[in-house]
Amino acid sequence: MSKPIDFNKDPLANVPLTPEQREAWNATRDAANNSKVKIGDLETRIRLLERQPIEDEEHSILTRPEFNREVARMLAFDERYGGTSSVLYFDFEHLDEISLIHGKAVANATVRQIGDLLMRNVRGSDIVGRLAPDEFGVLLMRCDNAAAWRKGEYLSGLLYDMVSEVHGCKLDLIISYGAYTFKENEDVATGLKEAAHAVTRALKRL
Repeated sequence: MSKPIDFNKDPLANVPLTPEQREAWNATRDAANNSKVKIGDLETRIRLLERQPIEDEEHSILTRPEFNREVARMLAFDERYGGTSSVLYFDFEHLDEISLIHGKAVANATVRQIGDLLMRNVRGSDIVGRLAPDEFGVLLMRCDNAAAWRKGEYLSGLLYDMVSEVHGCKLDLIISYGAYTFKENEDVATGLKEAAHAVTRALKRL
């Protein structure tokens, strides 16, 4: 990442200037610093957009606090540079019962496969998080509401087909999903709350 400009070392910093010259120099300094900040933001955004899914699930699937922080960061980019992002919520009913009925190994395998499938079927710029033991979230960058709902339907179908039978054990699993598109200047907590409500209101039973 680019380093900040040190104007204290600039030759003009200690040179006697007229008030008009000093004002012009200060304006130039401020503009250069602002440009440097924007360049740093763009460098961060490029790294996020170029990020590829990591095979190690522990490093690729974010926790809820990590997911919330990344959503807040990317929404800030949307507000600054323009863009529309949406979030998907997935709820897995009876996921907790899998451990009781089939054992912890089957339950852990189910969770790993859910995370792996989501990571394989979203873009490298999208963000996947495990928000609760039975809930996952996906931030879809540059994605409007209609496209988000289509993506949610597609992913829920893939998830059901994959986890309906794990290690030869029939699983009574119900997958619900919902989508929400963040509005301009919307607080991340409000948006995530609305996304959770969308899951409840738009229950998808497969």
